[in-house]
Amino acid sequence: MVLPKASPEYSEPEYAKPQDRAKAPYYHSNIDHRLVPEELLEKYSHVAREQQLEHIHLIRDKTWDIRAYPCIGLGSWFTPQLSRLPVYDDILRHVKEGAVLMDIGTFLGHDLRRLAFDGASSDKLYGVDIVNHFDISYEFFRDRDRFKGQFIQSDILSTLSPGLIALQGKVDIVLVSQVLHQWDWGNQVKAAETMVTFTKPGSWIVGNQIGNPVAQDVHLKSLSTTVWRHNLDSFAKMFEAVGTATSSRWETQAWLRTFPEMGWDAKDGAWMEPNVCVIEFVARRPL
Repeated sequence: MVLPKASPEYSEPEYAKPQDRAKAPYYHSNIDHRLVPEELLEKYSHVAREQQLEHIHLIRDKTWDIRAYPCIGLGSWFTPQLSRLPVYDDILRHVKEGAVLMDIGTFLGHDLRRLAFDGASSDKLYGVDIVNHFDISYEFFRDRDRFKGQFIQSDILSTLSPGLIALQGKVDIVLVSQVLHQWDWGNQVKAAETMVTFTKPGSWIVGNQIGNPVAQDVHLKSLSTTVWRHNLDSFAKMFEAVGTATSSRWETQAWLRTFPEMGWDAKDGAWMEPNVCVIEFVARRPL
């Protein structure tokens, strides 16, 4: 299977570069409300309840200084995402049985830690990101001595690292949450084609991304960028196009969710376009 042509340009958007917190409409200085009862921090990371607010703010600001993504500024990354998928129990069972899972856009690897906490063997887990937050992730979860998952720094829209190339055709579940929506249609297709190269018959690609009931190009003034917003129909069409380009077949399921249904505040999307929502999805490659 042939990889999409590599781009000579670094594919992370300009707005992700470090910026003044006070000028970003999606940086909230206080994210105390994100601290829902979180057994992952208390029971997995052993961070005392009375220390968790300080811990979360400290790590959030360290990561913001590396890159200024809206989900970091809003603190929405802290809300569990993989475990909210309707097929999470199936994913967990597959990984417990030895399936290899790759998390693209892993950030701090919070979904990987959720799997480990729920009983999955962490040595079958891979986290991929364009920027290295991996040391901070160990600081956040306090598990450097016991988390055996592997982190790989690589840009899936450009030249893949050797470690990532070694996983082509070997991954059972590709997780990609809050990543694809940062690009236009063409780059979303290109990223999905790259993800397919890691799969094999029987593999899944799962995750979520920002969407809209109306499929359209959206210009986000606060980010000075234009992105493609999928609805359920256009998301399915994208995987049809990806299947044709990669000589593979994909069966998709997707669900539109409101921000509150995702555990976020409705006002978190106030700086985006009207009717913004979230698409959760599962794409299966039949045997």
